[in-house]
Amino acid sequence: MRKYAIIDIETTGGLYNRDKIIEIAIIVTDGIKVLDEYQSLVHPERSIPHSITRITGIDDAMVKEAPKFYEIAKDIVEITEGCIFVAHNVKFDYGFIKQEFKSLGFPYNKKRLCTVKLTRKHLPGLRSYGLDNLIQHYNLKVDNRHRAYGDTLATYQIFTDLYQNQLDDYHIDQIINEGIDATVLPDGLDIEQIHNAPETPGVYYLSNIHKRIIYVGKAKNIKKRLFQHFRKLSRKSLNIHNQVHHIHYQETGHELTALLLELHEIKTISPELNKSLKRNNYPYALYYNPSASPEKPCLFIQKHNKKNDLKFEKFKLFGSKISGDNYLQNIIIENEICGKLAHSRGRELQCYCQGNCESFFANPKDHIENILELTKNEFDDDFVLLLNGREPKEKSFVMIHERKFYGIGYIPHNEIIHSREQWNDYINHQFFYPEANGLIKTYISKYTVEKIKI
Repeated sequence: MRKYAIIDIETTGGLYNRDKIIEIAIIVTDGIKVLDEYQSLVHPERSIPHSITRITGIDDAMVKEAPKFYEIAKDIVEITEGCIFVAHNVKFDYGFIKQEFKSLGFPYNKKRLCTVKLTRKHLPGLRSYGLDNLIQHYNLKVDNRHRAYGDTLATYQIFTDLYQNQLDDYHIDQIINEGIDATVLPDGLDIEQIHNAPETPGVYYLSNIHKRIIYVGKAKNIKKRLFQHFRKLSRKSLNIHNQVHHIHYQETGHELTALLLELHEIKTISPELNKSLKRNNYPYALYYNPSASPEKPCLFIQKHNKKNDLKFEKFKLFGSKISGDNYLQNIIIENEICGKLAHSRGRELQCYCQGNCESFFANPKDHIENILELTKNEFDDDFVLLLNGREPKEKSFVMIHERKFYGIGYIPHNEIIHSREQWNDYINHQFFYPEANGLIKTYISKYTVEKIKI
């Protein structure tokens, strides 16, 4: 018998990684009748804002003697065991409850069903699909609107009416499985494997019938990304769909560590369906000749070898001469410099100095060195980026040593480290590819992360 846990919560605000639950109600049903019920106020371990009290009527005095979430966590697990998680705007309620369990170190993964999506699909034409408008549409009598049990009961009545009059298991499965038809998944792959995947950052591996890894990917949310793979049948997805038989994954705790681990795995495994990042050899490089005379180009693409490495300063590696030429031409365009300051054998680079060529040759090294400062593939110093871990009592980190990426690892969240050697003891994956520095530079230019100099 399929069971549905209809759930509503009240909270101190709208952000599940900041705010806390202050009330929860659950009605378990088979779609026909009520099988079980649960409701409780919850002590949020922080004050309740006046704006929330005005909406819900719940204040600090009401929750003073209420249990904290960890005290009712077992009850919630037991009553929702084997149930599909149902809520009106399920992302909100599920996100809060999942976060509470995460803070306790407990993985809470449920199939979920959103009554907003259900009513939009099966009650077309309504001016709004908010709970207030649906209550009015169904002419429901609701006591204690904006209290958890009142809203849960209203959602239960809406859901059971749809279930008994307009829904069947196929329509429900289409929403639960995010548009995937479970009957046409590849042989050996079960929809439950995707449902059981973690909703956390990490790297996932898709293998064929012989258990050979054919694709490696990274994701901020592994489960969500896997659903996308098997829902969108683009040429790439169709190729994966036709070959994959097995799924496994590694949680990393943070998107940046997932990016770096994906790079390492693709370079190491070289999966046949991964097009990018597979290259391990870089036959061309961007070089700088600081001793070049003013009339000669001092920035150029040349064969990457020991002779040139000793003779010139190397700044960036390329998998082909074309990619190197294009990169150098883009530097000229973006910085509006004279094309004669750079060259590539076999290709004439266009000039973008807006007719001021002579001014560039008065002191060419200053112009070139300013540009190279922005393009060099190294960091200015050594440091560690401290990031989220795979569980609450852990931190992940990215280590830069000798001005380039060195490795990723995990430490206890309360560990105090004083030296590079201590950081090194916690390294889990140590490797270097030229792309690693670029990935890190791009990430920290977009997002704020904790940085510790070493």
